Amino acid sequence: MENEKLNSVKKVMRIGAVLYIIYGLIVLIETFDFLEMLHTKPVDYSPTYSLVNVIFYQMEMFICFLCGFSLIILVSTKQTLKTLLFVNIILLIFRAATVYYLYWYETEERWVPFIYKEANIFSTLFRRTFVPAQIFFGIFTVLKISKIFYRNTKNPKNS
Repeated sequence: MENEKLNSVKKVMRIGAVLYIIYGLIVLIETFDFLEMLHTKPVDYSPTYSLVNVIFYQMEMFICFLCGFSLIILVSTKQTLKTLLFVNIILLIFRAATVYYLYWYETEERWVPFIYKEANIFSTLFRRTFVPAQIFFGIFTVLKISKIFYRNTKNPKNS
């Protein structure tokens, strides 16, 4: 019974890893588009962004790959419930903080324009789908592992 619960947690973690990797690949494609448009500007087009703005998207890509591969490593190796819970909480906090910083935190000194308009018409759709889904699956995973962990600490003879 306990193995089935752990397998269901690992399935959710696999979905989370897939979400991170796919979104990281989408951001990689966008980054190539942005860099190409900076390198060879289309006729009568002046980009509203610079290389510094593109680096924000490269950081987003790096963060997605880091979170995705961390989940892949957790799923593919034998870990304790405590380790799974701790690492998933850390990944959730880290991802939520980076989403806040990259998308909502803004001051007069740091304003990053939305440079997606010319590169990929589906960028906003992907961003509004994958980013909340990553956070949702992170929360769902933490709650599911917490439930199993709480039941195991309440009844240690079951583990």
